[in-house]
Amino acid sequence: MTSFTPATVSSGKQRLWDWPVRICHWSMVILVVACWWTAEQHEIVYHSYCAYALLGVVVFRIYWGFVGSSTARFAQFLQPPSAVWRYIKTLPQRSGKVTAGHNPLGGYSVVLLLLVLLVQIGLGLFAIDVDGFDGGPFAESLSFKTSRAITGWHELTFNLLLGFIALHILAVLYYLIWRRQNLTASMLHGKALAAPTAESIPAPLQTAGLVRFLVGVALAALVVWLIA
Repeated sequence: MTSFTPATVSSGKQRLWDWPVRICHWSMVILVVACWWTAEQHEIVYHSYCAYALLGVVVFRIYWGFVGSSTARFAQFLQPPSAVWRYIKTLPQRSGKVTAGHNPLGGYSVVLLLLVLLVQIGLGLFAIDVDGFDGGPFAESLSFKTSRAITGWHELTFNLLLGFIALHILAVLYYLIWRRQNLTASMLHGKALAAPTAESIPAPLQTAGLVRFLVGVALAALVVWLIA
């Protein structure tokens, strides 16, 4: 049985994102940059630390997508393809319905981004450098040739990830400039862009309890510990 606690509403704006979702979002931003920088500087040890931390965040976000707050749940924002197509047809419009949570198109982009991150991290576990000295924790279980091939895939997947990030930034700019909706601000303070409406889904935000959060943290830590 699902148990939610209604969030408070202040200043005429409903709560949109709970703090675990916001922490996951900005942690991913920071850690992806950190992973890229440490790889560019050939700091493989620190690169691994950043990758393990990113894995923990991704595992928690996936867990939170099943048992977390109402707007964080996959079941809330993964809508049928017909709903996605209807939403796509509204994109040229200057104004559109403000939903409480991810829109039909954005919902699938979240899932795709999480999957790309998982693949990227998973490939890194088997990757190894050109000298064969530094690599992921499972690189030694494969031949050097295979590990080097996986390293190439690891780099290709990162380019794919960069593409997703670029599309995300373009979408944020589109909503800011064309529809005058500051999505970045909402992800910072956690409040909706406008007061709740009859079309908002759901309204108001329903948060999950502290116990579920702690279970998610423990699960993420366990996965990282088993791999590292």
